[in-house]
Amino acid sequence: MGVAKKIEAIEERKFIKDDMEIIDLFRLFAKTKEKLWVWQQKKDENGFRPVHFAIIKKFDPLKKMIYFVPNNSRGFRLREKEEMYLFSQSRNIACKVTARELGSDFLIISTPLHLNILSEELASKLSIVEKENEESHLTERTAPRKTANDGQLVSIERVEKDGTLSPAQMYGLYDISKGGMGFRANDPAEFLQNDKIFVSAVDGKPLPQKLSGTVVAIRQMEEEFETFKIGVKFNKD
Repeated sequence: MGVAKKIEAIEERKFIKDDMEIIDLFRLFAKTKEKLWVWQQKKDENGFRPVHFAIIKKFDPLKKMIYFVPNNSRGFRLREKEEMYLFSQSRNIACKVTARELGSDFLIISTPLHLNILSEELASKLSIVEKENEESHLTERTAPRKTANDGQLVSIERVEKDGTLSPAQMYGLYDISKGGMGFRANDPAEFLQNDKIFVSAVDGKPLPQKLSGTVVAIRQMEEEFETFKIGVKFNKD
């Protein structure tokens, strides 16, 4: 039976316990470079759960080891020796794992012994990152936002822990007003709430004076599970 047939055959079950079926799935995730959710339930010292996208760099079925790398530029901020959850949104498959080895730029786990298959209803209710709901946040703003034109980009510099600025990166502008802005990122951990940022250019044109702001929200876009809206409140200088 081919991989596609096996996957179809297991979709009506609640668990996958067959070693070869599990191996076939992780081979598929590695081949397609699917962004798998990985997170820990316990909040960090700042009151936020560590949530990431992880990509399989290497899968060794003989050693029963899976090697992940982070999708974001900052690396993993997961805690070692603490259980974490792995979830494929494309397959509605989840499991609980612990790290064999963990660093900011890698995560190694043992191949899970079983996987949970979530129903569509349960998967749709799984809230790893808050979903974007534009209307529910309109009253929180001090000025109306203007929706960006298609293809508009902003250059963002992030203030790192040591006070230095990260190299400017381009992100898709979502909306903007006198009080703040929203832009798109492709990982839930690329920015963190309370990050200090500077907007240095719009569509490649440097601003006369950089705009400074603070990240106040990170929300998953509706219908675009790999895209996140980063909400920023401009600082009053």
